Amino acid sequence: MLLNDPLLKQAFEDLLETYKEQIFNTNFADDEKRRSLWMAYNMLDKIRGHLQTIMESGKLAQKDLELLNKS
Repeated sequence: MLLNDPLLKQAFEDLLETYKEQIFNTNFADDEKRRSLWMAYNMLDKIRGHLQTIMESGKLAQKDLELLNKS
């Protein structure tokens, strides 16, 4: 599965770590930058979940096609 690919897993982990570091390295008064980084950090899980859903629905569709072809 794509999400189990070591390179993709590492890319997500690297981005999460980068965003986290950048959030903690913002100036006290830089609320807008911190907010943008927080949104980016949290979007990664949504993107990963969306990819998971797409792959799982594709697998289900493939199984349905295989069942139809066997009939």
